[in-house]
Amino acid sequence: FRFLASVNLSSTKQITVQVSDVYDNSETVIFPIRLTEVDPPLVRMIAPYGSDNNILYLDNNDPQIYVEGKIEDESRIKSIYIDSVMASYIPSDLNPNFTAIVKVANKSRITVRVVDEFGNQAEIEYKLNRDAQSFEDNPMGKTWAIFIENSDYESFASLEGPGKDVSMMRSALANYQVHNVIHRKNMSKSQLSKFFSIELRDMIRSNRVNSILIWYAGHGKYVNESGYWIPVDASRDDEFSYYDIKALKAAMQGYPDFLTHKLVITDACESGPSFYQAMRSGIQERNCDDWASTRFKSSQVFSSAGYELAVDDSQFTRTFANVLTNNPGSCVPIENIVLRVISAVENTQQQTPQFGKISGLEDEDGTFFFMPKDY
Repeated sequence: FRFLASVNLSSTKQITVQVSDVYDNSETVIFPIRLTEVDPPLVRMIAPYGSDNNILYLDNNDPQIYVEGKIEDESRIKSIYIDSVMASYIPSDLNPNFTAIVKVANKSRITVRVVDEFGNQAEIEYKLNRDAQSFEDNPMGKTWAIFIENSDYESFASLEGPGKDVSMMRSALANYQVHNVIHRKNMSKSQLSKFFSIELRDMIRSNRVNSILIWYAGHGKYVNESGYWIPVDASRDDEFSYYDIKALKAAMQGYPDFLTHKLVITDACESGPSFYQAMRSGIQERNCDDWASTRFKSSQVFSSAGYELAVDDSQFTRTFANVLTNNPGSCVPIENIVLRVISAVENTQQQTPQFGKISGLEDEDGTFFFMPKDY
């Protein structure tokens, strides 16, 4: 006979089954309960960088590539394969990192297969993109752009501007030597902390990135002499739920030494001046032929607003994108953009942009250049 029963397992570690027949013959069996999880492992590619739509961007046409990634799972991992290659990892570790050397000659894609100890399996196919612009001829080296778009808030007013502004900037950068674009939307405080402290640091290290542009679009706050970005899960009356910009600076202090240029653009209301150190001699235009400006380290920040409330319709971003889009073909130093943006924004009497060096980070008076693809 088959039987069915619904059993509450919340407060027990075993199930007792007792069976009796019509002659009072009985048997009791105790079944221990071993709970297992059923979720498949999550795969995050670190090198080569993998986009959200599972594209790996290759910098060259070498017949084999170095692959590095991280697995996230509630259980230990039984096996990791990239195509037919068994990846190296520490089986006893939870959420292990893995590495492998994979042959990619004549391949347009690779497949990552991960199985945990309970048989839950993830199989992800990555397309290989070999069209990435070579960074060897770029004075700025390998350049990445990171966009953080926070618009759908739980406690704060939702914003339409960040989505439009990020799209505008991505379009403007399409004609420049930006080798990878990372676009993250609606990030919580824990996600922001983990991304800047661990995930981005690891990707910069493994992909040997030389220049990064970090662009934040969303709500900001300036409270008790501290500037904050507002995560989507922040509470209006809880300062601790905000993302302190000092935490971003602390995370960036741990980035690899070969990262030469760091430029942070914050298009957020009330983000405040705590993050930057004003230029002592004012803003000076730079020359594209000045080799020292590209080889010496720079750590710069450009903020759309100080104590004033930024508006959802960002003149700041529009002018920034227009300068890049209408550039006649030479490189564009960030100082030239800053001067144009400040002039346009002050004319509309909307905001007072601020530009300077990031206090506490190494800066050798270099600067960030936007290099056209045909430069």
